Amino acid sequence: MTKRGNLSLPQLAERYHIRSIFGGSIAYYSSSEGGERDLRAVSNSICCHEFHLIHQGTASVNMGGEDIAIHRGDLLLLHPFQPVDCHFPPEVESEGLLLEDEVYQRQLQLGGSDVSIQNLGKPAPFLFHLDEGQLAELGGILKQIKHTIDYTHIYKEEMLHSLVHVCLLFISELPFDRRLVTPDFRHKQNILQIFFTLAHKYFRTERQIGFYADKLNISSTYLSRVVRELTGNSINHYLNNLTFEEACTLLRTSDKNIGEIALGLHFNDQSAFTNFFKAHAGCSPKSYQTKVRG
Repeated sequence: MTKRGNLSLPQLAERYHIRSIFGGSIAYYSSSEGGERDLRAVSNSICCHEFHLIHQGTASVNMGGEDIAIHRGDLLLLHPFQPVDCHFPPEVESEGLLLEDEVYQRQLQLGGSDVSIQNLGKPAPFLFHLDEGQLAELGGILKQIKHTIDYTHIYKEEMLHSLVHVCLLFISELPFDRRLVTPDFRHKQNILQIFFTLAHKYFRTERQIGFYADKLNISSTYLSRVVRELTGNSINHYLNNLTFEEACTLLRTSDKNIGEIALGLHFNDQSAFTNFFKAHAGCSPKSYQTKVRG
């Protein structure tokens, strides 16, 4: 399994040479543009929501040891941190979108239609089947998104969010393949989502695996195995990333001194925080603060 790690959307775009990206939150890609822009090496540990629309050829999805072929007219929707492997041979022609979770969740909350898209927010992959007319229509919507990203317009952001919402409304009406959602996968994904929620709530003060396992009423060993299986990383890696990102935010924007930041993030002392930060950033908190504040 190829690991991509928890890369941001801009980092993914840079790695796969994707040019059509807006604000680090919405990107369009197409295999016809060459290189690896079609993200043929798809694996778990994805950091954002991915849409893969197949125009020609046959690709494959493997989940839980089962291979499922996807053909012309199929649309694969993957959410962040899903244990799914895909194989896109060179002859496959595809296009699609990458959406940061904040943008995706915002679209799910928008109203203005009789069609509910809340089911698309569930932590499960979807494989949708389109007929020729639907394939052409969705392809047209994706091309409009690309066109809007690529050209300067005073209302670009508003237009993009509107087009993405139209895209999700369209997808919500499509039939999907229920084989991709297995009971075991759903159980593990539920554990992962609850862990994410708890981690974001408590990481500033709690970074021990046992704390989260107790909250979930499962063993630390099982929680560790689920998180590593579904994300490709350890619980400590995830919690440390959250802590580092919070430290960076506070160093950029807070009026607190470094000792107060260390205390707020539950380090034993400022020295322990400094060593932690150096290990992640390659510089001291003070040096980082000086650099980002100019």
